[in-house]
This record gives sequence, structure tokens and C-alpha cells, in this order.
Amino acid sequence: MTNFPISSPTPVTRETLYSYLARLASNWQTDAVELVYDMGASFKRLLDQDEEAHELFSRWAKLSPEVMAEMLSWTGVRAGNVRMEFRGELYVSRALRNPVIRGCPMCLREDAAETDRPAHEVMAMRGDWQFREVILCVRHGHPIVPLWRVTALRDRFNIGARLQEIAPDVLSGAFDQPMRTPSAYDLWLDRRLEDGSDPTWLADHPVFVVTTLCRLLGQALLNEDSSEDEHVSDRVHLSGFDIMRAGEGAIRDALDHVASLATDAQDEPSKTFGPLYTQLNRAYLKEPNFDPFRNILREVILDHWPFADGDVILGQTLPQRRLHSLRTAALEIGVGTTLLEHFLIEAGAICKNDPRPESRRLFDAQDNAELLAEIPTLVGPIAMRTAMGATQMELIALAEADVLRPRTRAKKVKKPWRVSDGVALVSELSDGAIAVDDDDTHWETLLHACRRRKIGLNDLIERVRDKRMTVGQRNGEVGFHGIVVPKSEVEAITPKPVFIHGTDSEELRGMAAAAFGRSVGLRDGGVFQALIEAGHVSARRIINPRTKRKQYWMEPEDMASFHLQFVTLTTLSAETGLHRNTLKGLLASGKVSSFSPDGQDFGAVYLRDDVIKVAGLE
Repeated sequence: MTNFPISSPTPVTRETLYSYLARLASNWQTDAVELVYDMGASFKRLLDQDEEAHELFSRWAKLSPEVMAEMLSWTGVRAGNVRMEFRGELYVSRALRNPVIRGCPMCLREDAAETDRPAHEVMAMRGDWQFREVILCVRHGHPIVPLWRVTALRDRFNIGARLQEIAPDVLSGAFDQPMRTPSAYDLWLDRRLEDGSDPTWLADHPVFVVTTLCRLLGQALLNEDSSEDEHVSDRVHLSGFDIMRAGEGAIRDALDHVASLATDAQDEPSKTFGPLYTQLNRAYLKEPNFDPFRNILREVILDHWPFADGDVILGQTLPQRRLHSLRTAALEIGVGTTLLEHFLIEAGAICKNDPRPESRRLFDAQDNAELLAEIPTLVGPIAMRTAMGATQMELIALAEADVLRPRTRAKKVKKPWRVSDGVALVSELSDGAIAVDDDDTHWETLLHACRRRKIGLNDLIERVRDKRMTVGQRNGEVGFHGIVVPKSEVEAITPKPVFIHGTDSEELRGMAAAAFGRSVGLRDGGVFQALIEAGHVSARRIINPRTKRKQYWMEPEDMASFHLQFVTLTTLSAETGLHRNTLKGLLASGKVSSFSPDGQDFGAVYLRDDVIKVAGLE
């Protein structure tokens, strides 16, 4: 080693300790390893950032404490497990230490241009180039490019040896890439590293956190899993930074937008948000400085995906489910998605024509919890009739009168009934009922009374509820079909007229004869018209004021007269609760023939007097 006194070079702005060591060694016409040994330390101790080695280095180079501290701040100093202090803030070590050493070739060429010494002896490596989120030299507008890749620390940070290897390529322009105008992100980061100044709200957050999130958020916005080249990396950081600096609301809006694009059945958060989700959920899960941003992402996820209570989302356990999807709800309550869909559409929880898959059709879990709990308990009409002791026609009539409401009116739902509704109705109506002998003909069922007197079933039930009508319960007959009312009280009720308003102000009570015929099961209009024209059923011929067509019209008195004289299988079923096939068998065994005076065929119409005993109408 040379023994004559040599002055130490002046540190270049932002120069690292290892770069300065290389330039100092070249002044002494030796290499870094030998120079550190002569200082009384070792290169390994300097790489390990041994404090005594730093002190020996500072004294040898005649660096003031201030200059040494500045150099170390740009080099990065270990601060515990996998942490480094860099420019006064803590960083994850891998953000600064990487086998790939990068730099700006224009800065290095500029260093060499200032002297006639060999280029590698005067080139200086800047500390900001170490930080992986620095992507552009603001001074020259040149991308920060890879210069060498070495795994072993001893060789990687032997800066003089590595620069000697690449100096010809640096000088020839082999590392040069197209220059770019520094973006808002580049300028912001350069200022933060230089003196810590930051006019944005991000000043309260560490550089490492902000820059990492700029990259991850940018990747999510641009749907890029990784930055394959520097141009893409530049777009990624700038896209993320534009959102980040706008505030938490802008971040939330941006993430909501990304989430809204997740319309495929496989679009889970990890796929939708890519590295942003995986990094916040793994690599940085224990980093508290990421928590404010992790919380925003978690809220977005919970507003767009149906996680269950107990699920862990970005490190936190969900105490209560917020959303269900059509699929998760169906699985939870044990029904098919097609069945559940009818209920949810009717409840307004989901849209009818939503083209998204079942796993992405979402609805509020808490608002619809009662509905979901109820659906598995619903029953079909047979079970409902059994539970409330009603006939098929009675249940139909109760539903048509809106006295009993099915949980859904979707025709494809086979089990729409709440047993509790039917049981409660029976309990209410039979409260205070007096016992009635099963053969007492002075009483009749509610439906029979309505049909006979053309009274609305809801009107009759309201009278029972208001205690304006005596109510009885036939002995041996439980449930709704056993609830009876006195015929004498029913006779006193005046049916409400039905009107058709014509242009001549004439008001017609009742209904068209053809419609009445259909209501009693005689769907062949010609047969019922024949009954009228033969004089067996009363009706009058009118011109309908709306359609201007001639038709037979039946008033309430005409309809009541028909029911007093005739029955059909439809009316018999309504009165007795028996199935049509059962009634056909009873009529055949009782040798009851249909009404056919003089051999004229009027269809399945029977005289009431002929079927009273056979059908149990006494």
C-alpha cells in the first residue's frame, strides 16, 4: 500500500458508504477489502455495520460526524430484525437490499466526465437507487436500471470491482433507456427522501408504506400482477400515487370500482385485487403502519363479498356476517338457489334479471335474516290445511280474500305457507266459540255462508273478529272447517253489490253469466247459456256498456237462486272440502244423475235436493 499522505475525496451527494469506500481505496491505489483491513477492521465487519468499524472508517477518511451520519442515512443502517433505518425512517430490509444493484447510467457518466482518471475510480453510487420504489432519476429523467446482479454481499458491495466491470458499457451507453419526464410520483418521492418535505396528507405516513401501496394499488387499478418492464412500473406507481394523494375517500372509491368489476364466480378478493390483497394479507400483515390502508381494503371486501361470521379477513375475524350471496344463503338454510331466488326477488333483496352468477348476487344478510330463517319452516298447501284443519277450497278462499297471505306468491314455490299464520287465525276465530252438534243444520261453515250469500269471506271474518256474529265449533271437527256461524245471522247480512259503470249512468250489479258459469266449474259457455235460455237459471240480456256486446247478466239474487237450486262438482267441493273424484264416487254410488229434464244435457249440474243426503249437506 502507498505510504505517502493522500487526501480523501469529497462525498458525492447521496453517496453510500460502500461507494465512498471504493473511491477512497482508489485514491490509495488499493481495493476496498485491503483498505478496511489497514484501517484496523475488516470488510465483513463493515458489511455487518459494526459500530467500531464505522468509527475506524470515519476517522481514517477524516469525515465529520455530520457527514458520516448523512452518508449512513443514504446507505441504510440495520435496525433490528429485517429492518433498516433509511433517511430517518424504518424500512423492511428487502426494500433496500437486493442482489440486483441499480443506478442511473447518466449520473455515472457525468461523474467520469469530470476527471481524466479511470471512470470506475470516480463513479459514485447514490443511496436512493437502492430503494426499489425509486424508478427514475429526477435529475436526468432516466430510468433507474439494473447494473449488476450478485448474491454474495462481499462481492455485491465491492463497488470498485463491480464498476470496473461495467464502466465500458456505462460510457458506451449500453445501459441507456428512453428518458421520461419525471411524474408527480417521482418528484414527490425525491423530495421526501431529500429532506422529508411533503405537502400532501401522506406526510403522516412512512415513505416505505406509501410507495409500496402506490405500486400495489396501481397494479390493482391497471390489473397488472407485476411490473414486467420499467415503463409499466412507471404507470403503476403513478396510477397508485394519483389515488393515494387524493385521500382516503379516493382510495375507497378506487377500490370499490375495482371490486365492482368482479362479476365472475371465481372473482375472489385475492384475484380481484391481486398483489395488493396478498401482500397486505401476508408479507405486511404484521406491519402496523399498513393498518389504516388495510382497514379500507377490508371494508371494501366486506361490502362486496359474502364472508361468514368467524372468517378471517386481512387479519381480523368477522364477528357477524354482512352479506349473503344467493349461493351462500341457499347452502346455509339448506334449500335450492332457484327456490330461494323467488323469495329474495319478491322481498326486493336481489334483482330479477341480474346476469351475474349466484355467488355474486349479493344482499344484506341482517336485513333478510328473518326471511332466511323462515323459509325452511314453510309448508305446502296440504301440510297447511292439515295444521289448521281447513279444506282445499277453504285455504284457497282465505288466500284469495287476503285473510291468509302466503310468504310468497311465486307460482313455482311449492311451500309458501307459514303454519303459525293458519294456527293463529283458527285460534283467533274460535276464541269464545260455542259447541255445536255435528248434525245441527242451523249452522254452516264460513266458506259455505260466503258462497251461499255471496258475501266476501274477509267481510264475514271481520264480523267474527269484531264479535258482531256468533261463532260456534262443531263437535268432533277441529280447526277452521269446524268453525261455523248461524245461518239466521248470515241471512241478515246484505251482500255488497258489484257494479259496472256504463256511459248512460246505468249501474249493473253482479257479473256476466259466462263468468259466473266458469266460477262454478261450467267452463263450456254454451252449456250454461242453454240453462238460462231453457228458463232454469234466471238472468237478463243486456248490452255491456264497456264492450257494447250483448250478453247475459246475473245479479246477486240470480246467483243466490242458482246455488239454492243447483250444485256442481266445484261448488260441492268448496262446501264439503271433498275432492272432486271423491264426490264423483259418492254421486255414482248414490245413483244421483245430473240435471237433464226431457233428456237435455246441461253438463255436470245437479239438483241440490238430489245430493243433500249423499254429499252430507244436511
